Amino acid sequence: MPLKLTIDGRPRSFLVSLNSLTADTGRHMGIVMVFDDLTELEKAQRMAAWREVARRIAHEVKNPLTPITLSAQRLKRKYSETLQEPIFDECTKTIIDHVDLIQNLVNEFSSFARFPTADPKPCNLQPIIEETVALYREGHPDIQFSIHANDSIPTLNLDRQQIKQAMINLVDNAIAAIRQKGMVALSLAYDDKINKVRIEVADDGTGISDDDKRRLFEPNFSTKKTGMGLGLTIVSTIINDHHGTIRVQDNVPQGARFIVEIPV
Repeated sequence: MPLKLTIDGRPRSFLVSLNSLTADTGRHMGIVMVFDDLTELEKAQRMAAWREVARRIAHEVKNPLTPITLSAQRLKRKYSETLQEPIFDECTKTIIDHVDLIQNLVNEFSSFARFPTADPKPCNLQPIIEETVALYREGHPDIQFSIHANDSIPTLNLDRQQIKQAMINLVDNAIAAIRQKGMVALSLAYDDKINKVRIEVADDGTGISDDDKRRLFEPNFSTKKTGMGLGLTIVSTIINDHHGTIRVQDNVPQGARFIVEIPV
Protein backbone atom coordinates (compact mmCIF):
# COMPACT_ATOMS: atom_id res chain seq x y z
CA MET A 1 0.00 0.00 0.00
CA PRO A 2 1.60 3.32 -1.07
CA LEU A 3 1.74 6.10 1.50
CA LYS A 4 2.87 9.73 1.10
CA LEU A 5 3.74 11.79 4.16
CA THR A 6 5.39 15.12 4.93
CA ILE A 7 7.92 14.71 7.75
CA ASP A 8 9.59 17.85 9.11
CA GLY A 9 8.57 19.66 5.95
CA ARG A 10 10.14 16.97 3.72
CA PRO A 11 7.78 14.91 1.51
CA ARG A 12 8.43 11.18 1.70
CA SER A 13 7.01 8.16 -0.16
CA PHE A 14 6.59 4.81 1.56
CA LEU A 15 5.42 1.34 0.62
CA VAL A 16 3.59 -0.17 3.58
CA SER A 17 3.27 -3.94 3.93
CA LEU A 18 1.17 -5.76 6.51
CA ASN A 19 1.68 -9.41 7.43
CA SER A 20 -0.21 -11.47 9.94
CA LEU A 21 1.83 -13.72 12.24
CA THR A 22 0.32 -17.11 12.98
CA ALA A 23 1.78 -19.80 15.23
CA ASP A 24 2.08 -23.44 14.15
CA THR A 25 -1.02 -24.13 16.20
CA GLY A 26 -2.98 -21.60 14.20
CA ARG A 27 -3.10 -19.04 17.00
CA HIS A 28 -2.91 -15.41 15.86
CA MET A 29 0.25 -13.83 17.28
CA GLY A 30 0.08 -10.29 15.87
CA ILE A 31 0.77 -8.15 12.84
CA VAL A 32 4.07 -6.96 11.36
CA MET A 33 4.00 -3.61 9.55
CA VAL A 34 6.98 -2.80 7.30
CA PHE A 35 7.69 0.68 5.89
CA ASP A 36 9.91 0.82 2.79
CA ASP A 37 11.15 4.36 2.06
CA LEU A 38 10.90 4.73 -1.73
CA THR A 39 11.56 8.47 -1.91
CA GLU A 40 15.10 8.35 -3.31
CA LEU A 41 14.34 5.37 -5.56
CA GLU A 42 11.39 7.15 -7.16
CA LYS A 43 13.48 10.30 -7.60
CA ALA A 44 16.33 8.36 -9.25
CA GLN A 45 13.91 6.64 -11.65
CA ARG A 46 12.31 9.93 -12.68
CA MET A 47 15.72 11.57 -13.14
CA ALA A 48 16.94 8.75 -15.40
CA ALA A 49 13.80 8.94 -17.52
CA TRP A 50 14.04 12.71 -17.84
CA ARG A 51 17.70 12.60 -18.85
CA GLU A 52 16.78 10.34 -21.76
CA VAL A 53 13.87 12.60 -22.75
CA ALA A 54 16.13 15.66 -22.52
CA ARG A 55 18.79 14.02 -24.69
CA ARG A 56 16.30 13.19 -27.43
CA ILE A 57 14.64 16.60 -27.41
CA ALA A 58 17.98 18.40 -27.55
CA HIS A 59 19.08 16.25 -30.49
CA GLU A 60 15.88 16.39 -32.54
CA VAL A 61 14.90 20.04 -31.99
CA LYS A 62 18.27 21.78 -32.08
CA ASN A 63 19.22 21.01 -35.69
CA PRO A 64 16.38 22.88 -37.49
CA LEU A 65 16.65 26.06 -35.42
CA THR A 66 19.71 27.58 -37.11
CA PRO A 67 18.37 27.42 -40.72
CA ILE A 68 15.02 28.85 -39.55
CA THR A 69 16.77 31.83 -37.93
CA LEU A 70 19.11 32.41 -40.89
CA SER A 71 16.21 32.24 -43.37
CA ALA A 72 14.15 34.78 -41.42
CA GLN A 73 17.14 37.12 -41.11
CA ARG A 74 17.86 36.81 -44.85
CA LEU A 75 14.24 37.61 -45.77
CA LYS A 76 14.31 40.64 -43.50
CA ARG A 77 17.55 41.99 -45.02
CA LYS A 78 16.47 41.42 -48.63
CA TYR A 79 12.83 42.52 -48.63
CA SER A 80 12.33 44.82 -45.63
CA GLU A 81 13.20 48.05 -47.49
CA THR A 82 11.46 46.94 -50.70
CA LEU A 83 8.14 45.93 -49.18
CA GLN A 84 8.04 48.57 -46.43
CA GLU A 85 5.24 46.64 -44.75
CA PRO A 86 5.13 46.77 -40.93
CA ILE A 87 3.55 43.33 -40.85
CA PHE A 88 6.56 41.85 -42.67
CA ASP A 89 9.05 43.22 -40.14
CA GLU A 90 6.79 42.19 -37.30
CA CYS A 91 6.45 38.60 -38.53
CA THR A 92 10.16 38.10 -39.24
CA LYS A 93 11.02 39.54 -35.83
CA THR A 94 8.50 37.17 -34.20
CA ILE A 95 10.10 34.19 -35.95
CA ILE A 96 13.60 35.16 -34.83
CA ASP A 97 12.57 35.94 -31.24
CA HIS A 98 10.65 32.70 -30.79
CA VAL A 99 13.42 30.61 -32.30
CA ASP A 100 15.77 32.18 -29.75
CA LEU A 101 13.30 31.22 -27.02
CA ILE A 102 13.19 27.63 -28.25
CA GLN A 103 17.00 27.63 -28.47
CA ASN A 104 17.25 28.63 -24.80
CA LEU A 105 14.91 25.82 -23.81
CA VAL A 106 16.88 23.31 -25.87
CA ASN A 107 20.11 24.51 -24.24
CA GLU A 108 18.57 23.83 -20.83
CA PHE A 109 17.70 20.29 -21.88
CA SER A 110 21.15 19.79 -23.40
CA SER A 111 22.88 21.01 -20.23
CA PHE A 112 20.80 18.66 -18.13
CA ALA A 113 21.25 15.63 -20.39
CA ARG A 114 25.02 16.04 -20.79
CA PHE A 115 25.88 17.63 -17.47
CA PRO A 116 29.55 16.80 -16.74
CA THR A 117 30.60 15.01 -13.60
CA ALA A 118 32.33 17.09 -10.95
CA ASP A 119 36.11 17.59 -11.01
CA PRO A 120 36.75 18.48 -7.35
CA LYS A 121 39.90 20.21 -6.15
CA PRO A 122 40.82 21.84 -2.80
CA CYS A 123 38.86 25.07 -2.69
CA ASN A 124 37.61 27.74 -0.27
CA LEU A 125 33.84 28.06 -0.29
CA GLN A 126 33.39 31.57 1.11
CA PRO A 127 34.86 33.45 -1.93
CA ILE A 128 32.40 31.57 -4.16
CA ILE A 129 29.49 32.77 -2.01
CA GLU A 130 30.79 36.35 -2.02
CA GLU A 131 31.28 36.36 -5.81
CA THR A 132 27.75 35.04 -6.29
CA VAL A 133 26.16 37.74 -4.15
CA ALA A 134 28.27 40.43 -5.85
CA LEU A 135 26.60 39.56 -9.16
CA TYR A 136 23.18 40.61 -7.81
CA ARG A 137 23.76 43.47 -5.32
CA GLU A 138 23.73 46.44 -7.72
CA GLY A 139 21.03 45.03 -9.96
CA HIS A 140 18.56 44.59 -7.07
CA PRO A 141 18.76 47.67 -4.82
CA ASP A 142 15.44 46.82 -3.13
CA ILE A 143 16.75 43.48 -1.88
CA GLN A 144 19.02 43.28 1.15
CA PHE A 145 21.76 40.67 0.78
CA SER A 146 23.72 39.35 3.75
CA ILE A 147 26.44 36.75 4.25
CA HIS A 148 27.20 35.14 7.61
CA ALA A 149 30.13 32.74 7.88
CA ASN A 150 32.02 31.05 10.70
CA ASP A 151 35.75 31.59 10.89
CA SER A 152 36.40 27.85 10.98
CA ILE A 153 35.15 26.87 7.49
CA PRO A 154 37.64 24.21 6.28
CA THR A 155 38.90 23.77 2.74
CA LEU A 156 36.66 21.50 0.69
CA ASN A 157 37.14 19.37 -2.42
CA LEU A 158 34.91 21.23 -4.87
CA ASP A 159 34.37 21.75 -8.55
CA ARG A 160 34.48 25.53 -8.27
CA GLN A 161 32.58 26.29 -11.46
CA GLN A 162 29.76 23.86 -10.69
CA ILE A 163 29.34 24.99 -7.07
CA LYS A 164 29.21 28.61 -8.23
CA GLN A 165 26.54 27.69 -10.78
CA ALA A 166 24.55 26.00 -8.02
CA MET A 167 24.81 29.07 -5.78
CA ILE A 168 23.77 31.36 -8.64
CA ASN A 169 20.68 29.22 -9.29
CA LEU A 170 19.72 29.23 -5.60
CA VAL A 171 20.14 33.00 -5.24
CA ASP A 172 18.29 33.56 -8.51
CA ASN A 173 15.35 31.51 -7.23
CA ALA A 174 15.36 33.39 -3.94
CA ILE A 175 15.21 36.72 -5.79
CA ALA A 176 12.38 35.47 -8.02
CA ALA A 177 10.35 34.55 -4.92
CA ILE A 178 10.49 38.12 -3.60
CA ARG A 179 7.72 40.36 -4.87
CA GLN A 180 9.37 43.77 -4.50
CA LYS A 181 11.45 44.50 -1.42
CA GLY A 182 12.92 41.77 0.72
CA MET A 183 16.02 39.99 1.91
CA VAL A 184 18.25 37.12 0.83
CA ALA A 185 20.50 35.74 3.56
CA LEU A 186 23.33 33.28 2.95
CA SER A 187 25.10 31.53 5.81
CA LEU A 188 28.07 29.18 6.08
CA ALA A 189 28.75 26.96 9.06
CA TYR A 190 30.93 23.96 9.86
CA ASP A 191 29.47 21.15 11.96
CA ASP A 192 32.43 19.20 13.35
CA LYS A 193 30.13 16.52 14.81
CA ILE A 194 29.07 15.31 11.36
CA ASN A 195 32.12 16.80 9.58
CA LYS A 196 30.04 18.73 7.06
CA VAL A 197 29.80 22.32 5.87
CA ARG A 198 26.25 23.67 5.78
CA ILE A 199 25.19 26.36 3.31
CA GLU A 200 21.83 28.03 3.78
CA VAL A 201 20.10 30.36 1.30
CA ALA A 202 17.04 31.98 2.89
CA ASP A 203 14.54 34.52 1.58
CA ASP A 204 11.38 36.21 2.82
CA GLY A 205 9.47 35.69 -0.41
CA THR A 206 6.28 33.81 -1.19
CA GLY A 207 7.49 30.48 0.20
CA ILE A 208 6.97 26.96 -1.16
CA SER A 209 3.98 24.75 -0.43
CA ASP A 210 4.40 21.19 0.87
CA ASP A 211 3.03 19.82 -2.42
CA ASP A 212 5.63 21.78 -4.40
CA LYS A 213 8.43 20.65 -2.07
CA ARG A 214 7.74 17.08 -3.13
CA ARG A 215 8.73 17.71 -6.78
CA LEU A 216 10.89 20.82 -6.49
CA PHE A 217 14.15 19.18 -7.61
CA GLU A 218 12.61 17.21 -10.46
CA PRO A 219 12.79 18.16 -14.17
CA ASN A 220 9.86 19.96 -15.79
CA PHE A 221 8.68 21.36 -12.47
CA SER A 222 8.90 25.07 -11.78
CA THR A 223 7.03 27.74 -9.89
CA LYS A 224 8.25 30.30 -12.45
CA LYS A 225 6.43 31.28 -15.64
CA THR A 226 9.53 30.89 -17.83
CA GLY A 227 12.09 28.14 -18.38
CA MET A 228 11.77 24.38 -18.24
CA GLY A 229 12.23 23.91 -14.50
CA LEU A 230 15.73 22.44 -14.80
CA GLY A 231 17.59 24.95 -12.61
CA LEU A 232 17.02 23.23 -9.27
CA THR A 233 17.41 19.82 -10.92
CA ILE A 234 20.91 20.81 -12.02
CA VAL A 235 21.63 22.18 -8.53
CA SER A 236 20.58 18.84 -7.03
CA THR A 237 22.81 16.99 -9.51
CA ILE A 238 25.81 19.18 -8.62
CA ILE A 239 25.34 18.66 -4.89
CA ASN A 240 24.87 14.90 -5.33
CA ASP A 241 28.09 14.73 -7.37
CA HIS A 242 29.83 16.32 -4.36
CA HIS A 243 28.33 13.60 -2.12
CA GLY A 244 26.19 16.25 -0.44
CA THR A 245 22.51 16.75 0.20
CA ILE A 246 20.04 19.55 -0.48
CA ARG A 247 16.62 20.12 1.02
CA VAL A 248 14.13 22.95 1.36
CA GLN A 249 12.27 24.11 4.46
CA ASP A 250 9.97 26.96 5.40
CA ASN A 251 11.77 30.11 6.50
CA VAL A 252 9.99 31.33 9.62
CA PRO A 253 8.05 33.59 9.58
CA GLN A 254 7.98 33.88 5.78
CA GLY A 255 9.74 32.53 2.73
CA ALA A 256 11.88 29.49 1.98
CA ARG A 257 15.23 28.18 3.11
CA PHE A 258 17.45 25.91 1.01
CA ILE A 259 19.95 23.87 3.03
CA VAL A 260 23.00 22.31 1.40
CA GLU A 261 25.36 20.02 3.32
CA ILE A 262 28.72 19.01 1.83
CA PRO A 263 31.09 16.59 3.56
CA VAL A 264 34.60 17.77 4.40
